[in-house]
This record gives sequence, C-alpha cells and structure tokens, in this order.
Amino acid sequence: MQYLKEEIKNSIISAALDEFEEKGFNDASIRNIAKNAGIATGNLYRYFDGKEQLFNHIMEPVSERFIGLIFSDFKADSKNLPVLADVVDKIMNFYEQYSREFMILLDKSEGSVYQNLKEDLIDLIEKRVQDELMLKLTDEGIIIADEFIFHVIAAMLIEGILRILKQGKRDEARIRKLISQMLALNLNYLEIMMNDPVFSE
Repeated sequence: MQYLKEEIKNSIISAALDEFEEKGFNDASIRNIAKNAGIATGNLYRYFDGKEQLFNHIMEPVSERFIGLIFSDFKADSKNLPVLADVVDKIMNFYEQYSREFMILLDKSEGSVYQNLKEDLIDLIEKRVQDELMLKLTDEGIIIADEFIFHVIAAMLIEGILRILKQGKRDEARIRKLISQMLALNLNYLEIMMNDPVFSE
C-alpha cells in the first residue's frame, strides 16, 4: 500500500500558489504545477483530483476566514461604531497570513467557483454597513433617499482595499496607512483624521 506524503502535498500546494498567482485559475496548468513541485503529473493526481479541487483546497479556508472577518465583532466606540484601529488590525492580520491567496481569490479566480467572490463580499459588507448605519442615521434624522448607496459604499471599500494591496506590493506599513486613511475618509471619522498621526506624517 502506498502512503501519501505530507511534504509532497505541501510542495504541490506551494507550486500551485505560484502558478495561480502568475496565471490565474483559468490558465494555470496541472502539468506545470506537478513539474514545479518536482513530481510526475500522474503522482499529483494521487493527492488532488484535478485543478479545481486543488484550487478549492487552498482557497476555501481563506474565503471562509475573510467572510468571518466581515461579521466579526469589532471593538466599538462610544457611538457603537467599529473602532478604526481595530478594523485595520484585523484586516492586516488576515493579510499577513493570506496575502497571496486573498489576491488570487479577488483578482485571478475567473473560471473557478470563486469567480463571483468579490461581488459576494460586496453584498456581505453592504449588509453589515446598512445594519450598523441605518438606525443611527434615522436617529440623527438623516434620510437615505436610495439604499443602493450602501452597495456603492461596500463596493468602494472592497475595490479600494484591492487597489491598495496591489499598489502596496506587500509593504505592510504603507498598506496599513493607506487602508486607515481610506476607511477614515469613507466613514467620515473627522476626529480621527484630526488627531491620528497617520494623517500628518
């Protein structure tokens, strides 16, 4: 009886990440992944049924973790709104662990079951933003003429984060600063913008 080896499986996953990052899901090649993992293509199929199963094996935990992050309980301020620093810390902790996988999911997953993930995330963030802000705005006497604006805000946040991650090129200090500024400006945290050194450096 032949046993599967953990080090070979890890080599396949590492080579697959390189391939998916460079070429995206659609253009990635199982043959290239096997070659770069140092094994025969037939041997790879002992570990994974094919490209789709391999992609899902890598991406599913990352997708679930980020969706959990959207609905996590951030620390709240006196107005019961999420504390900016806590939100940024949670995003950065996630990014530090899953930077490559997250970028592949958002930008290079066309043709996979995750090709609509960006829109799904936007919908989830829209729900959280609407749930948190609607009552507060109503209490302040502010009327939202068209609730589609919450979708627009969510889309801006996801697209903004994606552009920052691409531009930041894994410079974590710069990414943290840009995400902090984007969130504060979008959420109109004027007090933070006046007092936080990230806005004066």
